[in-house]
Amino acid sequence: MKSLLALSLFFYFGTIALRFQHPEHGGKKPNFIFVYTDDQRFDAMGANGNPIIITPRLDNMAAQGLQFVNANVVFALCSPSRAAFLTGRYGSANGVLELGSDLNPGEKTVAQYLKEAGYLTGMVGKWHLGKKPAETGFDFSVFFTGNGDYYNRLIYDEGNSLRPEIHCDQYCANRSVDFLKEAKASGKPFFLFHNTQLPHMNGELVWDAREETKALYETDKMPVAKSRLDDLADKPDYLRTVRNLTQAKKYGYPEVDAIQDHTRDYYAVITEMDTYLSQLFDTIDKLGLRENTYIFFMSDNGWMLGEHGFTSKVLPYRPSTRVPFFVLGPGLSPGVCEELVLNIDMAPTILELAGVEIPASVHGRSIVPLLAGERMDWRDGFVYEGLGTYGGAKPNLTVITRNFRYIETYDSDLLNTLYHIELYDQQADPDEIHNLAKSGRHSWIIEKAQKILQKHKKNIK
Repeated sequence: MKSLLALSLFFYFGTIALRFQHPEHGGKKPNFIFVYTDDQRFDAMGANGNPIIITPRLDNMAAQGLQFVNANVVFALCSPSRAAFLTGRYGSANGVLELGSDLNPGEKTVAQYLKEAGYLTGMVGKWHLGKKPAETGFDFSVFFTGNGDYYNRLIYDEGNSLRPEIHCDQYCANRSVDFLKEAKASGKPFFLFHNTQLPHMNGELVWDAREETKALYETDKMPVAKSRLDDLADKPDYLRTVRNLTQAKKYGYPEVDAIQDHTRDYYAVITEMDTYLSQLFDTIDKLGLRENTYIFFMSDNGWMLGEHGFTSKVLPYRPSTRVPFFVLGPGLSPGVCEELVLNIDMAPTILELAGVEIPASVHGRSIVPLLAGERMDWRDGFVYEGLGTYGGAKPNLTVITRNFRYIETYDSDLLNTLYHIELYDQQADPDEIHNLAKSGRHSWIIEKAQKILQKHKKNIK
């Protein structure tokens, strides 16, 4: 069986290597469209093995591209995740650890590098950083800030303030289409950063899907997390009062009916998001952009739907950190990649594909070799930075590998006094219920992880 799998992987990667085009193939720089959704967990897409959720267009696009089934973010929160993508750097270095906080002076974004290389740059949709898009390298910007209503949302459209009656994601999809048309007419290579509101809740903390969309789902068939009744006995004590739990109780968690009602609403807004994005994807083909355009699809963080009794994100558990991710592009064959990739890998990847030198300050790693099917040593694991103060979470650092998840929670943001440690077997215990840290049988794993964390705290600047 193993030899058959190895042969299959060799054939698959070999096929990509033969068809993958080098940057500036034919003397023409490639275009980039990066779609960043908001709060979409890994399995909130049919292509990732969910037989219930209705996402036909995303599934179709994913099937045409290279799907990464082990993609994660380095901090599961809106602003830090966007800053991590834009800079390719951890929040502890780029300065963004809170909602709406700003990049440190001197931080440079992928948009700025591309603009200097002759690219037309556009940002459309949700913006959640202190500086405005124009200050971070975007020529064209149509955006709304933070969180708010789906309809009549205050949108800043190229310097004009307006409140469209239609859904903010529909309006922004329309404007991204306008940007693509302008970019095509200009003849310049372009970079479009398209950010959805959905599936983030609205300003009243409700997934406000239309009733006809909700009716597509049978509530009693919605999945329920196996860990919904976790007593948190082996987890940090503070989790009993953290917002993830107190807010979940307001929703009626951990009762099955409450979780299923909530999940139906969550799935419904994702179905609507799928429809809004269809217009953007259709335009790519109508304008004949596909042959020289890389399309990236990712979410800024995952979301917990009753796991351990929690809602929301931020906490360093699998449903919070793991996100959907796929790439389509010139010469890229459909397939699946199981390597660990991160949102901080996106900026260096785009820069390499554009033929722009990757700065030494970038913490992420270009995934171009993975796209090209090169056989190489890739990362065995990565560090998740659970820093900041959102929701009352204590600061934590986590080492995540395919096999284990080791979490250190600290007393303060000085990160010098341990509050609690956790270790979960990601293969035998994917629901992260059984903390192995105190068993004594995995001390070698803990020691190795602790060395990785010490190195991270020392070197990430």
